[in-house]
Amino acid sequence: MPAIKRSIVKTETVSKKIKLENEIEKTKKEVQHIKVEIEKPPNQFQNIDPEDYEAGPKNWHKIYNEVVEMRSKVMTPVDTVGCERMPNTITPHLKSNKPKLYRFQLLISLMLSSQTKDEVNFATMTKLNEHLGELNLENMSKLNEVEIDKLICKIGFHNRKAKYIKETCQILLNKFDGDIPKTIEDLISLPGVGPKMGYLILQNGWDINNGIGVDVHLHRLSLMWKWCQNKHPEKARLELEKWLPSKYWTDVNPLMVGFGQVVCVPRAPNCDICTLGKKGLCASRNRKLVNQPMTEARIEKLQKQRGDLTKLIENVL
Repeated sequence: MPAIKRSIVKTETVSKKIKLENEIEKTKKEVQHIKVEIEKPPNQFQNIDPEDYEAGPKNWHKIYNEVVEMRSKVMTPVDTVGCERMPNTITPHLKSNKPKLYRFQLLISLMLSSQTKDEVNFATMTKLNEHLGELNLENMSKLNEVEIDKLICKIGFHNRKAKYIKETCQILLNKFDGDIPKTIEDLISLPGVGPKMGYLILQNGWDINNGIGVDVHLHRLSLMWKWCQNKHPEKARLELEKWLPSKYWTDVNPLMVGFGQVVCVPRAPNCDICTLGKKGLCASRNRKLVNQPMTEARIEKLQKQRGDLTKLIENVL
């Protein structure tokens, strides 16, 4: 075989080998990503390390770990259609495949979320994504305020939020090169974006853990357990950050939000299936409900909650 032809064949072989190796490596990464998602479901959270038991108020670690155990037995709205999860639920693996797009959708979902249930927010985000073809900054920027308002009309305070979203899109294009800011100062400078949203964006969009996202559920539960004293969310955040080790800052919001959505709900807490009540760890427990036998009528009522409470019901039967 002539030298030139041998050289061409060798080059083609090397090229095919490199291409095959790249495809194998890509497949390995995809399999590894799927494996990680399967191994750590969204309702699985880290227990408190024994070395951190003395960090905060009395029995705080016992309460936290009990909530971790209960959350592992129930899937809640925040686990699949909460703001951090929503973009990946709409478009699987969006965060790993298109992180910039994920950050934008995370921002929009958070801006829509105030005074709105996760399920309604998810339906609205899905509607936006379908209407635009893809919910990205370029497509959203083409809509005027009235058009945005019509698309998000099921959301609480939709008029105001439509205005904020339109203004924010323009700011992102003009000031931040079409991406989401990565400092809390820049984030809270956006219309309608507060510290809670800002810290959640940093944690989930940029893997920057600079603070706790304190929402209504985390704030309510922290006051009830005396983890904080201040009724203002931002001041409560500072209280929590003083003693809660930073390695739990990312988990504490989705952990407690899910617990507050389906177990310790605001106006009708389910103390009869909550181990905090059974073990006397929650001073605010409804003692009558804790000691009340589990009836068929009660089970039927519990089964109408926002999450499947079967495993928690089984604990007390």
